[in-house]
Amino acid sequence: MRRPIGQVKKEIRTLGLDTCNPRSVVGVIVRGGLYLDGVVSFPHAQNEPARNCAERIIELKYFPELRAMTLHDPKDQLDPKLLERVTKLPTIAISKGRPRHGRSYRVFQGKLGRIWVKTRLESPAFGKIFSVSWTIEKLPEPVRIAHLLAKQGVPRGPP
Repeated sequence: MRRPIGQVKKEIRTLGLDTCNPRSVVGVIVRGGLYLDGVVSFPHAQNEPARNCAERIIELKYFPELRAMTLHDPKDQLDPKLLERVTKLPTIAISKGRPRHGRSYRVFQGKLGRIWVKTRLESPAFGKIFSVSWTIEKLPEPVRIAHLLAKQGVPRGPP
């Protein structure tokens, strides 16, 4: 059973994950669409990448305050259902364009454009999350920032 979202407040904490970096999964914790609370990076795991990533998410100091997770994973490296089952966080997989394996994706039309989403959340719930966290450009802030950092290459912490 996943955590209930309840009321979506202006500063809902959302984890955005991006897998575009070949060496690591980059995560960003954002409050609403306004405040960047943290940046995390997990090395890509060879075996069971989604389970490894989910276990590392649970260990984050931000985890108790997270209410949802957004995922930009163009190559389908992480299983959103497994991430949701292990972390108990509602997971929203996002694609800017029509996904290659888009059978369970649906179009969401927001004020700033349209994106493809795959989630078990009902439309009103993820619509409210997007209305708070999608402030500029073509992706909601958590995955937009994670994507920018993944493309630049985030260092993995102290040597």
